Amino acid sequence: MQHEPPAAVDDVDREALADGVYRALLRSIIAGEPAPGARLKERDLSERYAVSRVPVREALQRLEAEGFIATEPHRGAVVRRVTRRDIEELFDARLCIEPFATRHAATRLRDGLASPARLEAVLTRSQRHFSAGEESAGISSNLDFHEEVVRLSGNSLLVRSLKPMLGRMEWIFQLTHDAREDEQVLEHVELYDALVAGNAELAAAQAYTHIELGRSPVLAALEPFLADEG
Repeated sequence: MQHEPPAAVDDVDREALADGVYRALLRSIIAGEPAPGARLKERDLSERYAVSRVPVREALQRLEAEGFIATEPHRGAVVRRVTRRDIEELFDARLCIEPFATRHAATRLRDGLASPARLEAVLTRSQRHFSAGEESAGISSNLDFHEEVVRLSGNSLLVRSLKPMLGRMEWIFQLTHDAREDEQVLEHVELYDALVAGNAELAAAQAYTHIELGRSPVLAALEPFLADEG
């Protein structure tokens, strides 16, 4: 009987620790503490989260890839102030990925190549959280809904392309959930119905509309948080 080598187990543990630090830091950044411009020192974060510097470094690298922090000369990791251009680019990138993925997801569901069970569970969980007034949990479930639709496309490259956007999407959803909360819940239900019906073109159109309708309200709601372009 073969046993998993210790190094593989260590890798799993390290990834879990790095993910935990990443999520804790993301929640802090969403809450505004640390504020834009603040330095993030590996030693301080290592002590705060009771982990070594390795998972802290990996978490910071992920946050930098998502545009939350920047590495500056002589200062190290610094929290970035998000600009309007950052948000516009995110919406544009989502419009390139999600409608295309949705079309393929609907086709695969129609042909029996994928199951809608996980998507239905995510949608139900989201509705339950919002009904109970659990806004943060509902927003996380909304994020899971978008991720699951892309996963259902069966295209691993699309899944990997969306992943670096998820943190920024969560930042936006958490800060602007009052802007279109009721409409978003309804649009998710409509999108789910089109997907399980296997109506690929309708589902793709709804995905595109769902994203684009959120652009102006989100930008307006984020205005106090956005830095000048210059």
